[in-house]
Amino acid sequence: MSGVPDTQEHNEPTSRAQLPPSARSRIVAGLTAAAARGRFELQVCQNCGATQYPPREACHQCLSVALEWKLQSGRGELLSQTTLFHSHHEFFRERLPWRVGIIKLDCGAIVIAHLCADVQDAPSRVRVDARLDKAGQAALFAFPDSSNTRQQDPDTRWYELQSKLAAR
Repeated sequence: MSGVPDTQEHNEPTSRAQLPPSARSRIVAGLTAAAARGRFELQVCQNCGATQYPPREACHQCLSVALEWKLQSGRGELLSQTTLFHSHHEFFRERLPWRVGIIKLDCGAIVIAHLCADVQDAPSRVRVDARLDKAGQAALFAFPDSSNTRQQDPDTRWYELQSKLAAR
């Protein structure tokens, strides 16, 4: 052993990573529990009414710890989007390019979500939903906010992220 890292393993093709990243803080458990029930819930401060994202221990506006998980419509405006061509995590690296966006929800929270292929470029109206990913964690997905949007061919990489239990 020469003490030099073996880089050959990084150059060989790998089998597709089966699970997305799963490390989350315990406070995100509320988002995951709601997603498991088919609901998109965010924390709402009982003192000032501010909607929290990402989930946290105290309100970002008034520092109250009186936060309650509340159902959200998920409707909002896509402010910007980007296509990722690089990832440090094998699950995403093997599925690049990957499209994500920043969305200002009508409830006031700003989130980052995976974008469905049908979502138009910013600015556009979207609906965000929390679904379980294959690692059993909540992940946010954005869809066009129009029931008459014609579905394009699905991007199989995008659907590979979702748990079969979460597909609706």
